[in-house]
Amino acid sequence: MWARLGDLVSILGDGLHGTPNYTNNGEYFFINGNNLNEGEILIKDHTKRVSLDEYNRHKKELTDKTVLVSINGTLGNVAFYNNEKIILGKSACYFNLLTGTSKHYIKQIIKTKYFIIYASDKASETTIKNLSLKGMRMFLVPLPSIVEQQIIIERVDKLMAMIDELEKQVTDRKSRSEMLMQSVLREVFSR
Repeated sequence: MWARLGDLVSILGDGLHGTPNYTNNGEYFFINGNNLNEGEILIKDHTKRVSLDEYNRHKKELTDKTVLVSINGTLGNVAFYNNEKIILGKSACYFNLLTGTSKHYIKQIIKTKYFIIYASDKASETTIKNLSLKGMRMFLVPLPSIVEQQIIIERVDKLMAMIDELEKQVTDRKSRSEMLMQSVLREVFSR
């Protein structure tokens, strides 16, 4: 079965299209698409801060079912909302999934070439790529049952762990190879 992303969510929107009033000691952070990475919101040293009043003016309805996606500039960075004290900039799209769709499954779909090609094709081409909220709503998602979604997530996680291990082995072997080459060269030139 296939469904449009807009049919799988209770709300889909983006962040502030202007500049908030920043403060040096605010406890809320103003984040954009570049703060989204592999399922997490990254608060960086240079992430701007805002006051409680500014937060209250611009806050969005974010829950434990909220998925954040970068839709401006770099397309397809993904994070989950985890009660961070944030307000969103316009390059961060957010949506709250309805019951029956796993946010981890949606993250895997958004990380695929399928989504990136779709997003690139639908993005406006000014100086910076921008995927509209309509484009996000219209995105067709392959939608198996929640049980099958979980099986897919587990399988992808297992394969990613294998890939990580193989990459580590390749790095280790390259390092050993370089050490052996240095040893051979030292031996040859010390004669």
